[in-house]
Amino acid sequence: METQIRKLYVNKEHMEVMHLWQSSADEVETCGLVNRDFLNPILLNVLNQSPCVTWILDLRTRKFDFVSKNVNDIFGYQSVNYCEEGMGFHEKIKHPDDRQVIWKLLFQIWKALEETPPPKRAGYKFSFDYRIQHEDGKERRILEQNTVLQQDQSGKITHLLGVCSDITHWKKDNTQIALLESGTDKKQYVFTADNAKISKPNTVLSKRELEVAKLMAEGRSSKYIADKLFISFHTVNTHRKNMIEKTRSKNTGGLVQFVVGNGLI
Repeated sequence: METQIRKLYVNKEHMEVMHLWQSSADEVETCGLVNRDFLNPILLNVLNQSPCVTWILDLRTRKFDFVSKNVNDIFGYQSVNYCEEGMGFHEKIKHPDDRQVIWKLLFQIWKALEETPPPKRAGYKFSFDYRIQHEDGKERRILEQNTVLQQDQSGKITHLLGVCSDITHWKKDNTQIALLESGTDKKQYVFTADNAKISKPNTVLSKRELEVAKLMAEGRSSKYIADKLFISFHTVNTHRKNMIEKTRSKNTGGLVQFVVGNGLI
């Protein structure tokens, strides 16, 4: 039976982001993708067989210059669907509730990128997660990570390199945030859909809390963590309690899903 793909609903933030992307559409013909090293047969074979979907998206046309063929294994659809229909196809298979949140997060991300000096934009990457409807009718949770791949002469971002992983087994709740970070100047920001303000991760979780969270994600006990970080057993449990409250997680498992799913460790 042919899968029924959800109807696409567009919200205000979606339109705002589309307007920002469309602002450089006049340069489509004069600024194509410069770096086509991904067409190297060896690299292409690696991408097609990797556990993650890889794509290159032209923001001006919302078309994919490249989509790895393993998209069929992970998303359940053929790469030809993406290449022919572009970004709109992937939007249609997203869970409608998550889709609305993602565009709110993307709007905040793009405002931050627009405020960043053009020469520094190349060092930025951002990530968020959402549910999709797999071709088999079941839902999958996907972590999408994007890197600024190319800019035009005026500094506008024209292409994104995206990598998508199935994290269904990692994250069970529907909490959605986005992480924006720069590998150049080490800036990091966390966005929430219901809060337009930008906050640095260290205002969400401190450096010490992230150290504790990393060891927790590795399955370490509180005693091991205390010995490893030279802190008391009581301090470890206090950090654990504070992190659960800060991230609005229900329990330790939810906390681990939060920090792993959002790339905080």
